[in-house]
Amino acid sequence: MHYGKISAGRRKGLGKCAVSLTLCAALFAGTTAGAVNNTTAGTASSCTCGCAACSGASISDIAESSLPFVVSITNISVQEAQQYFDRFDRYGHNQNELEETTSVGSGIIFEQTDDVLYIVTNYHVVEDATTLSVGFVDDEVYEAELCGTDEDNDLAVLKVSLDDLSADTRAAISVALFGDSDSLRVGEQVVAIGNALGYGQSVTTGIVSALNRSISTGTDAQGNTVQSTYIQTDAAINPGNSGGALLNMDGEVIGINNAKLASTEVEGMGYAIPISDVTDIIDELKTQTTTQQKTTGQHDSTPMYYFFRF
Repeated sequence: MHYGKISAGRRKGLGKCAVSLTLCAALFAGTTAGAVNNTTAGTASSCTCGCAACSGASISDIAESSLPFVVSITNISVQEAQQYFDRFDRYGHNQNELEETTSVGSGIIFEQTDDVLYIVTNYHVVEDATTLSVGFVDDEVYEAELCGTDEDNDLAVLKVSLDDLSADTRAAISVALFGDSDSLRVGEQVVAIGNALGYGQSVTTGIVSALNRSISTGTDAQGNTVQSTYIQTDAAINPGNSGGALLNMDGEVIGINNAKLASTEVEGMGYAIPISDVTDIIDELKTQTTTQQKTTGQHDSTPMYYFFRF
């Protein structure tokens, strides 16, 4: 199994950073959290840390209720293959070969209508896709259609027709509730769910390590530096987790897992897009239609992100 697919347009010179911010897509790839009064010997204490003990929900409870709305996403795309021997056409021009590649990520079911399911994920999970498919909690896989994308915010929305789903799949899935990421507190317990390494959904847990963590994610089309703001967590976010859910202890989505700092000198620094910052964008993207690409040509080698995409 190979890892190391780099986001389109960002394929050269990205390995020189001592610490690289890693987009976690893989290539082949209740009760209210708040005051809980515990009375002992006639005294009352209040705990608002958002941990499992305070909320009354265990990690197992969160996983059981949340796995039905987290999906795996498979992206089949066509990329230029690395040439080990130069090949030339009849005019002496170098010939590039295209090959089919597969990458995987995660997504979150956030809305169900009478006709379709809407799923939010990261833009880099669906980038350059010729075919997209979604795997649900019952291990059934269905073709998905790309609605809209927002590269600057690393967001995309897919849809799957309900008519395509079996009765068993419809019964197995659920729709996520979005929480309030603006109300998060440092130290609050969180749970991350995603398609780690493409092996299927897995669950990790940690805390909110920092809020409003501003990181330079590269440059826009005009060459201006792009700053993005994230939730930082020490919950393990691995290749394939991109687009998956970061949950509070009420089982609400408060972030979309996105990236990690990868270095032999760094541990436990994962990042998620705060959900309250992007709900309006997600609602707009679901109304759009995007034509999926058939082939991928030569890309600008200027890196937008100083990290590797798995």
